[in-house]
Formats: sequence, structure tokens, C-alpha cells
Amino acid sequence: MNAFTSNASLVLHASDPDWIPDNLEALIHFLQQTELAGKCFNKNDHRFFVGEKFLDHISFMGCSPNIKLEDQGGDGKFTFIRVSTSKTVSALTSKHSFAPHCPQCKKPEKNWREFLKDNQIKCSGCQQTADAWQYNWRKSAGFGRCFIEVTDIYPKEAVPQPSLLGSLEKEFNVQWAYFFYHA
Repeated sequence: MNAFTSNASLVLHASDPDWIPDNLEALIHFLQQTELAGKCFNKNDHRFFVGEKFLDHISFMGCSPNIKLEDQGGDGKFTFIRVSTSKTVSALTSKHSFAPHCPQCKKPEKNWREFLKDNQIKCSGCQQTADAWQYNWRKSAGFGRCFIEVTDIYPKEAVPQPSLLGSLEKEFNVQWAYFFYHA
């Protein structure tokens, strides 16, 4: 995925960064069957209106979240679902990504952008090199070949229900996680 369609998104991804569905249409069918995603409005980049049970699958925090579920002003700024895949593992970070914590010594790597090469980071504390996805990004970055983006959701504004993540795991035999992307 080269870029997100929104400047703030909730993003679901497989915990195994190399995972990609054998058949992308099966993943899309699953999202529509569970009614997280509704009707497709752009087949070129797999964008879908939210489904009838969207609010059953995504929990919003706070007393009155400000989300638009349809394009009311014609500006294209509303919450929708986008499914994307890539041939290789993509690192999805932003200027708001937290300093990741080393999986070995737990030290935060403040200069991670300098050290992120080929999706690996060398810890300046313990000098161990590890895959970037092994670091603890505190839900501010993600790695993978397949992403389910829920647009116009700001960090910590909403989270996926455990039942949604569990259903994805059961259907595709891989654990799922999520993070927040904020440009």
C-alpha cells in the first residue's frame, strides 16, 4: 500500500506480516458477509461503504464520536472501508508513530527512522537487530502485505471488537491486530 486514503485511519492487519489471502475476493466476501463492509463504490482500489453491522464490529470511545458514514457534503470525507495488498511487506508508519520498544532490552529506539532498513531495526541500546514488527509500536505502526483500512478514525477514537478479530482469525487461520495511522 503506497498511501492511505485518509489522514487518520484504524487499520487491521494479520499479525504475520507475510500473510496475504490466497484469494482477495474471499477476504472481501467475508467483510461483506459479516456486514463490516457494504457495497463497493470503487473497484479500482477496493473501497466499500460501511456495512449495516459496522457499529457492531467497531467500538467507538467517548460519548459522541464525530463520524460520517456517508458522503454528505460531496467532499469525500466520510468513513469507509478499503482493502489493500502489496507484493512485499510494507512498513506503515507516520510522523505520529511512537518510538518503538526493542523486543530484547525494551529500550525505546528514538532514532528508529534512521535505523529502519529492509524492515529491520538495530537497537542503539543492546545492539540487537530485529524485524521491525517485533518491536512494540504501541499501536502506532503496522507491517504487512494485507490491510483493512477504516478511514477517518483518529487514534484511540475506535477499536475493533474482539469478536471481529476472532472471526477474521477463524476464517483465515491467522491472528489479527490493529493500529492507528495518523498522517
